[in-house]
Amino acid sequence: MRALARRLADSYIAHTSPRAILLVGSAATGGADEYSDLDLLVYHDQVPPERAVAETPRELGTERYSGTPWSDDSGEPDERGYSERYCLGGIECQVGHMSVGAFEREITRLVVDHEFTEELLKIMSGLHEGLPLFGEEPIERWRRNAGYTEELRRKTIEKRWTLFPWWYFQERLRSRDATVWRYDVLVQSAYSLVGVLAALNRLYFSTLEFKRASRLLSRLEVAPPDFAGRLTSLFESDEQRSTAELERLVGETQALVAERFPEIDLALQWGGKPTPPGERESPWTLHQTQRVARKS
Repeated sequence: MRALARRLADSYIAHTSPRAILLVGSAATGGADEYSDLDLLVYHDQVPPERAVAETPRELGTERYSGTPWSDDSGEPDERGYSERYCLGGIECQVGHMSVGAFEREITRLVVDHEFTEELLKIMSGLHEGLPLFGEEPIERWRRNAGYTEELRRKTIEKRWTLFPWWYFQERLRSRDATVWRYDVLVQSAYSLVGVLAALNRLYFSTLEFKRASRLLSRLEVAPPDFAGRLTSLFESDEQRSTAELERLVGETQALVAERFPEIDLALQWGGKPTPPGERESPWTLHQTQRVARKS
């Protein structure tokens, strides 16, 4: 796949004179298999006309070619460029063309302005993990500019720390036939914990297509012990054990954050009630209710 990517890069260089080309995804990180796509990002001083870009797939005899302009929130084409999708040698190829100026503004949006989107986080992850095929100097400069600053770590942790305290309401919810909701809470809690720990480790993490989880989790040097295995155990069928493990992971992650960023408030509450690990909701009793009803 890397040899195929270099062949594509050589053709794009000949036809469009780009500033840089970056191979991203599993082909870059070494995790590709026989089902993997090939993902390529081509950076231009000015995005060339589509006819020039399309010379490469025509020259190489690709199949099922399509080109799509990127669009803004209104659906109108924007300045970033466009993407191509085609098949070559049985491999699905996805190629994005972007202007250097637009990409550098994307870096500023996240690192300086702290505009968090899953798409932006995925782009920065690809930038740092990708394999440069052309233009190493600008790619290295972008990587430096997109480094994880201390302020970005704080902002990311604060944004990611969104947890529903299932342990606090566990007894109430056990009788509510809430299995589907519980698993949704577990998924969101897993994303929150991984996102916070990734920020502690200065690693970009996006919930978009969270594949090859073990690879990312193995890179978390600052994390609760056996974090990967314990995270997976959250999704076992035993609700009590799963909830207890979630509660422990939340408490341990809070402690890791407090050790490095004591100024960040990670106190958990729901409906105005403190709901930290170890706390439980108290049910009302029939005696209490009858006593109040008599008074009224």
